Amino acid sequence: MAATPPETGVLRRLYGLLTPYRRTVLAGFGCLIISVAAELYPPLVWLQVIDVGLAERNWSYIIWQLVLLVGVFGIGQLFSAVRGVLLERAGQQLMLDLRMRLYNSLQQQSAEYFAQQRTGDLIARLTSDVESIHAVLVRGTDSVVANGLRVAGVAIIFIVLQPALGLLVLLPMIAVGILLWRYNQRVRPVYRAARQHLGGLSAKIADNLAGIRVIQAFAQERRESAELERLGRQLYDEQIQAVALRNRIFPAIRWVANFGNVIMLAGGVFFIVRGQFTLGGLLAYRGYGRYFYGPIDDLVSINDLLQQASASGRRIFEVLDAPRSIADTAASRPLPAPLRGEIAFDNVTFGYDPAHPVLKNLSLRIRAGERVALLGPSGAGKSTLLALVARTYDPDGGQIRLDGHDLRSVTLESLRSQMAQVQQDTYLFNTTVLENLRYGRYQASAAEVAAAAQAANAHGFLQALPQGYQTLVGERGVKLSGGQRQRVAVARAFLANPQLLLLDEPTSAVEPESEALILTALENLMQGRTTLVVSHRLSLARSADRVIIIAAGQIVEDGAPDALLRDPASRFSAMVQADSAVGMGVLE
Repeated sequence: MAATPPETGVLRRLYGLLTPYRRTVLAGFGCLIISVAAELYPPLVWLQVIDVGLAERNWSYIIWQLVLLVGVFGIGQLFSAVRGVLLERAGQQLMLDLRMRLYNSLQQQSAEYFAQQRTGDLIARLTSDVESIHAVLVRGTDSVVANGLRVAGVAIIFIVLQPALGLLVLLPMIAVGILLWRYNQRVRPVYRAARQHLGGLSAKIADNLAGIRVIQAFAQERRESAELERLGRQLYDEQIQAVALRNRIFPAIRWVANFGNVIMLAGGVFFIVRGQFTLGGLLAYRGYGRYFYGPIDDLVSINDLLQQASASGRRIFEVLDAPRSIADTAASRPLPAPLRGEIAFDNVTFGYDPAHPVLKNLSLRIRAGERVALLGPSGAGKSTLLALVARTYDPDGGQIRLDGHDLRSVTLESLRSQMAQVQQDTYLFNTTVLENLRYGRYQASAAEVAAAAQAANAHGFLQALPQGYQTLVGERGVKLSGGQRQRVAVARAFLANPQLLLLDEPTSAVEPESEALILTALENLMQGRTTLVVSHRLSLARSADRVIIIAAGQIVEDGAPDALLRDPASRFSAMVQADSAVGMGVLE
């Protein structure tokens, strides 16, 4: 994750998120000012009624003040309601936009980034962290501004009504500020640790739910429950530590703040006896007490939320600020369409850990429309070649060109929209079969979808499903067998109609009865397309135009299958002979 700025920088950036909604927010705060002003008016009515109306027995004046009070109440409630609608609209839009920014940022990240992250933790950042920020930026800020206006308004009224008494009543607020500052310094790291532990807990839950079958298969429920409780206990400890801090310091803050009530009563009596204050003024002071000490109590609580939002803000900015190792640049240009499909590797070196390269100065030319089988031991770099062509990763050294264009110079969308991949572990979204088939080409007609399914030997079983093509496949396609999922993946590739096809062990995880159907579908799919296929299946390798054997990150054999079979020294020939002896048709 990228480094984040200090605390003040995080808060500044958090409030900067409100900029696009500034008109709505400012209109809401304009309504807030009017509603707070209306809220602060009633104690002045008490003052006027007692010191003027009752003192002079002026009943019409008293009635007028009461009528005015009713009107002020109505105005206050009206503007309060409008303010609530405006600010909530801005807040909901903020949450939507922020989640979309986070999601789009994640969607543009590379495979390397996700290999270093935990899915559950990222989900927590898009959900609970965004909620925390919304709670403070909109609702919390609204409360802070409202209470700040109340405190400031009451302080001014105090001083205007009786300057000396007003200044005395305000004195305890200095001590409140000092105590609050000390609390912030101590609670900030606690909340930061709590958000991290919440992310860890979310990641563990997501991981366990995704692997629930493995947990049950190995009877590890008790161990996983214990581990989840351990992570939950860490979060519990941090939260309790924050609660303990809050309940040690907040009572002291409230006690000091309410000292003003004592000063107010004693000072009010003193100045009334000296003829420097009135009974109506003292009653007004007392009426304003709830607007003064109540908001201070709320401000202390909002401050607590602000520390939590700061911790959430750091986690969100870590995602937004994370560098993208695979991304378009200002100089990127669309890859011309349609592709011819010529691929060139020029002295390509790559390693997931640069200190341990998987591919070493590899050079390779693949002609347009050529079918190439990549063979070799596990870890030799076969799947890595496919990942580099799809630009899931960029090479550490050398260059990869497609139709003469360096992959790093073309836009990712124009590259990936002209290729299709069928992988060992097919991912299907939790929606209908039809939606999954159309994923590469949403505008495809029903007839085109059916034709692609027939070409992939999938139409028959899809029609037999309970709702046919409208059947929900379940999370990750759990309602379909492995072979059925692979045939859906092949049909999806057919429908995308790519010129470049990448097949990574497309039949290694399917049941034997489905394999023949998938192999036939793949043969149909590969016709006329540039194809790179990683497979241990003998039939796929023998039907290729070229067989390339990779070992230790380098090409050790390259040639047509028939030519290699005739060469007794060929590794491919030895593989075929070994498979024939075993009788499994698998190249290992």
